[in-house]
Amino acid sequence: MFMPLFRDWSIRAKLISVTLFLVLLPLLCVAYLSMNRFGNALKSASEEDLDHLVRNIYSICKVQQEMVQMKVTSDLNVARELLYLHGRAIEIVPGEKLRFDAVNQITRERYPVTVPLWKIGDRSLSRDNHFVDEVQKLIGGTCTIFQRIDGNRLLRISTNVKEKDGKRAVGTFIPPDSPVAQAILAGRPYRGRAYVVNDWYITAYEPIRGQDGNVIGALYVGAREQSAQSFKDEIKAIKVGDTGYVLIIDGKGTLKIHPAKEGENVLDSRDSSGFEYIRSMVNDATALEEGDVGTIRYPWINPELGETKSRQKINKYIYFKPWNWIIVAGTYEEEIYSSLYETERFIIVVVLMGLVLVLVLTLTLSTVLTRPIKELTEVTTRMAGGDLSERVLVRSADEIGVLGVSFNRMIVQVQHYTSNLEKIVESRTKELEESREKYRDTSRFLNSILDSATEYGIMALDFYGRIIEFNKGAEKIFGWKKAEVLNKEKTGITLVPEDCKRAIQKEMSKRARTEGVCELDMYRVRKNGDRFPVHSTITAIKDPSGKTTGFVEIVRDLTRRKNLEKELRETKEFLENIMESSVNGIVTTDLKGKITYLNRAMEEMIKYRREDILGQHISSVYVMGIQEARDIMALLQKDERAENYEMEVRTKDGEALVILNSLFLVRGEDDRVIGTAGIFKDITEQKRLEAKLKSAQVRLVEASKMRALGELVAGVAHELNNPLMASQTILHVLLKNISEDNPERERLELIKKCNNRIERIVEHLREFSRQTEPEFSELDINYPIENALMITGQQLLSHNMLIKKRLAQNLPKVMGDSNQLEQVFLNLISNARDAMDEGTRPKELTIYSYSTEDEGVPLVAVSVKDTGEGIPEKNLDKVLEPFFSTKPVGKGTGLGLSLCFGIIEAHGGRIEIKSQPGKGTEVTILLPTKQSGKE
Repeated sequence: MFMPLFRDWSIRAKLISVTLFLVLLPLLCVAYLSMNRFGNALKSASEEDLDHLVRNIYSICKVQQEMVQMKVTSDLNVARELLYLHGRAIEIVPGEKLRFDAVNQITRERYPVTVPLWKIGDRSLSRDNHFVDEVQKLIGGTCTIFQRIDGNRLLRISTNVKEKDGKRAVGTFIPPDSPVAQAILAGRPYRGRAYVVNDWYITAYEPIRGQDGNVIGALYVGAREQSAQSFKDEIKAIKVGDTGYVLIIDGKGTLKIHPAKEGENVLDSRDSSGFEYIRSMVNDATALEEGDVGTIRYPWINPELGETKSRQKINKYIYFKPWNWIIVAGTYEEEIYSSLYETERFIIVVVLMGLVLVLVLTLTLSTVLTRPIKELTEVTTRMAGGDLSERVLVRSADEIGVLGVSFNRMIVQVQHYTSNLEKIVESRTKELEESREKYRDTSRFLNSILDSATEYGIMALDFYGRIIEFNKGAEKIFGWKKAEVLNKEKTGITLVPEDCKRAIQKEMSKRARTEGVCELDMYRVRKNGDRFPVHSTITAIKDPSGKTTGFVEIVRDLTRRKNLEKELRETKEFLENIMESSVNGIVTTDLKGKITYLNRAMEEMIKYRREDILGQHISSVYVMGIQEARDIMALLQKDERAENYEMEVRTKDGEALVILNSLFLVRGEDDRVIGTAGIFKDITEQKRLEAKLKSAQVRLVEASKMRALGELVAGVAHELNNPLMASQTILHVLLKNISEDNPERERLELIKKCNNRIERIVEHLREFSRQTEPEFSELDINYPIENALMITGQQLLSHNMLIKKRLAQNLPKVMGDSNQLEQVFLNLISNARDAMDEGTRPKELTIYSYSTEDEGVPLVAVSVKDTGEGIPEKNLDKVLEPFFSTKPVGKGTGLGLSLCFGIIEAHGGRIEIKSQPGKGTEVTILLPTKQSGKE
């Protein structure tokens, strides 16, 4: 009876043990699987932390790259404006050569070259660093002027870029295969990263063109690629795990930022298995899509720490193409997953101990009695439900009692392990919080960089345009506070209404998504409603899959620059309007005398178009040529200015103008003389009127003198006529009383002839003195000629001058005043006499008259020709001008030929003068005949 009972109990005990095992085992498996999933989540979170770290550093580099590139592009505009303030174009001086030992900035090979001197305005550019240093003072970056040389190379002729030894890199050149040289020589600007002498720079280049439009060089500004010590220190200070760190290498494997090995090339580094992990990481990083993060794991032994066994390392990396940087963050896997490994080990121990305990309980319950199965099952059920406070009530010391005690002990241990597990989870959670705090510190660092850019408004937008970041620069520019707009407003609050209506936001976001960047000059609106000009740059934010999730907009306020441009333009227009409105001509020249500006009045004065005369030497319009220019410059160098300077200029059609000039030196900002300026007043007509006035005054004086002379002659003639009549009467009586054969009769006849000549002269003088107003009538031109010779003939003979008369008979009559024409011939004969008086050659005066015609018009001509010294060619155009005379002072007034010209012009005729120095002069009077109908 006992044995069956015992066997029944044993079977029941085994069933109970099996049941207990089947209940506890799923619970342990569920706990193990839950902890495994938790560990995987922690592992994934740890790797994502590394992803976020390299992405954040990538974003810093990208923002700084865009800000530096924008600044460099703006700096290039400043440099260009400064360069062309000194002149309109680069001047190449072929006569002045400079020798350079040109050095290839890549290979350091040397080539001797000789290039012409470059100047702009009065400033030399070749080997003169004043200009580039002025640019550096304004913009803070480097500046260079390149000159194109043989082989399509760009030679630095002026720069403040330094060699490694601290000397200026003047004489180095960019080789023709460089992307910079290829862009410039093709006539295109270059923007972006470029190698400059011995380091990488963010650069902006643009071509310099000659007057023929061809590229002759280049202008450069740039800033050294990220080298700020604060930036490096922040990167070096980032820790990953216990021993991990962040490093940056370039595409050639050179460490740009590293805690200990900065500047070394580690491209050929190998891990403990011999794998070139750096080369593999560089190759993979440069092939990644923009913004993608790569991962590499490799075994590593650090002999510097005395390690002999390799440990697995994990690196996360991302490629920043503009700077050719590979940003790497990594550490040992065991440091990242240390908490995870501890948790896994604990779970494995718990599970193994649980299995062992269950096995022990099963074997124990199989051999001994246990408490009633129902009670044990109920307690087990409550424990499976999570209530570990329940205990099995032990009523006896038999096998079931022992089982109850063991079960209670197991519950205590499970409760203890659960408590430990909760502490471990709490500890890991705290570690995660600390890690997140570190990342928040990094984020605050990034935000401090954004907020420090106070001159640039930086806004981050989500895909729908909602503002999710708003730096201090944006607050300053737009007037909105960050708290007012963050996650509340869209960027449309900063757009002008007309741009909103034409959906410019869609256009900007589309360009940013498709082109990568969108740049616009536009107007925006502040919080107070004011409009202002800006330059906006928008880039797309993309997730690892390449999908656009938002945008970053960088805004620069252009108000001050636009106002300065407007003021400069208005001032320039105001001054140009004043100069263009002047009735006097205004001209400026450089120090070489080349014309740099002339106003509209000067164009009209000299009849040259502005584009035809600019750049020409000022002496080209001076009648006296280069000598006049030298005289003026000497005067200005002595006194700096000259007023009422009288000179002559020649117009395009050859007319000489009399100019009254005010001249002065022009000085630049540094008080150096940079050129000259002149205000030209045309006084040609004034001079002509003054000459006419003087001529009229002289004629009036001459008329008064002639009137007085006429009265005197009339009185003398009257006085001579009385004794002459007595003489004639006595002579008549004597001749009547003397026979024909009386030898004295011949002498008396000669006296009679002389008396008759005296009578005719006296009668002619009386007639000449009575004429006051011109009286035109038909006359034979020979009549006034004979009268003039009658008065002057004896005087000419007394001067040993031979008179030759060749007067044609039966000439057509002319309409004229006999007395005035006689005065003309008297003047011509008098001039001929004076011309021959001082000479030693034979003295002959030839007067001849003849008929001719001009273009079918019949004319009567009278020529008076002498054998005197002649008139120099330079004076032929002046002899008819009033007061011009070549006679000694006191012998002539310079009005004789001028009066002759006026009389002949009043008769409708003209005077022609031919002269050869040393041979004589011929003056021809041409008068229209009565039949010609011209009077």
